[in-house]
Amino acid sequence: MRKLLVLAIGLSLLTGIFIFDTIRIRAEVTAAIDTSPVTSLLTVAQQQADFDLMRAALEEAHGGIYRYSSKAQMDRGFAEQRAKLNRPMTKIEFRMLLSETVALLRCGHTSVDADEQFSKAIKAIPMFPLRVRAEDDRLVVLFNDTADDQTIRPGMAVLSINGHNVNDVLARIWPLESADGDIEVGKKMHIPGSFAMYYWALVEKTDTFVIRAKDQSGRIVTATLAGVSRDDWAKNHNPVNAALLANFAKYNWGEGNLALRFVDDPKIAEMRVRLFIGDDFPKWMADTFKTLRDKGTQSLIIDLRNNGGGEDAYGALLVSYLTDKPFRYFDHISMRTISPTFKEHIDWNPEADRILREGTTVDPAGGHLVTDGLHHQLAEQSPAAVPFLGPVFVLTDGGTFSTAADFCAIAHHLKRATFIGEETGGGYQGNNSGLEVSLKLPNSQFEVHLPMYEYWNAVSPDQFPRRGTIPDHRAEMKVADLLDGRDTGLELAERLARENAK
Repeated sequence: MRKLLVLAIGLSLLTGIFIFDTIRIRAEVTAAIDTSPVTSLLTVAQQQADFDLMRAALEEAHGGIYRYSSKAQMDRGFAEQRAKLNRPMTKIEFRMLLSETVALLRCGHTSVDADEQFSKAIKAIPMFPLRVRAEDDRLVVLFNDTADDQTIRPGMAVLSINGHNVNDVLARIWPLESADGDIEVGKKMHIPGSFAMYYWALVEKTDTFVIRAKDQSGRIVTATLAGVSRDDWAKNHNPVNAALLANFAKYNWGEGNLALRFVDDPKIAEMRVRLFIGDDFPKWMADTFKTLRDKGTQSLIIDLRNNGGGEDAYGALLVSYLTDKPFRYFDHISMRTISPTFKEHIDWNPEADRILREGTTVDPAGGHLVTDGLHHQLAEQSPAAVPFLGPVFVLTDGGTFSTAADFCAIAHHLKRATFIGEETGGGYQGNNSGLEVSLKLPNSQFEVHLPMYEYWNAVSPDQFPRRGTIPDHRAEMKVADLLDGRDTGLELAERLARENAK
């Protein structure tokens, strides 16, 4: 997540020609009957107009459209996806197709989001009643969101749903999830919140589920459960979730966005950064690192698990507290265009043209390069006045994304931290984000989030290409660990911190 210029795009209605009158009449009659924002029909012409608009905008303005997929691959992918627009589709079907299309870019910042009306309707539909987590090749129950079913419990592995093998279901979901490069762990982080919707949209629209599951002892159980709407998740307080919720509260320690505590006070400090945001971020960091110096802290653990990013400046700021030497944060930032042709359909900041014209130079390779006058993290960065120079241990997982992943890449490149956990969900070499526009498709009303900046971190170009920061010590948090009250990653970090403390 980045915060720079936020530009909203509203585009005029584009029309197309329907070839088969019988299809057109049937679609229009059905659409008139079904007014649901989820299952109402879009004509072939409406789908094609939205799709073509999305493709044109991506090709013109997406900063890293060919970063991970070549132009030939994208041209082929666009053509194959558009060829599927040969019949009337429901809005949910069309959204799935658009999501699969943008996922071809392999950019975690590019996504298709629903409008408010669609989102409200989808939350009211009874769907798969379990929140599940993908672990290795299994689908593990995280929460049972029914009101009182005691059969299916957290920690069980789901084997099948209404006779559908869960591995087959996941194979259908995976191509729709956007992620940076070849990173797979980031996709897993979305499963607990999105599996029910994907199952309903891709597999079957039902509100009754026959679930086969296996417990930790290997015993197989079967239960028939009614669907639960997302609106009811918070209302149901199933007692089978109580132990996991209590242990999760311990794992998710600290209040607010930033938190600090000590282990073996004052030798080991643990810092939790949930997001790189907030007006208080710079002062909190200054006060915290002064405290570490005053207390004589010897080892520092920084927990960035499930940190989705934030301000570029704050990522560079945290690095500055871990070194006593000047450093580079971003190597360069490129743009395909600084003046999109579709900007007349955007709530464009009147100053945007001037800002981008004055803040960029022409790239000899094509497009434009952002200058350090527009983006200060392109300049050489200075170390903080009170840096911490002792051993640093950083906890990461697939939710460590965007600015959090950039911080990890630079700290790794500078050899200022040992990494524990999972590969970061954001790319080591950088990502596409920053200046993001929201393209509203006129017929479906879906919004395509389109990043215009292509960031390249100041790291070795040969290190972890197409991947995130790979941890020095792997420690994946699993549901079984949460049930046992264990945080394996943090336990390992504390052990290594003690070994390194004087």
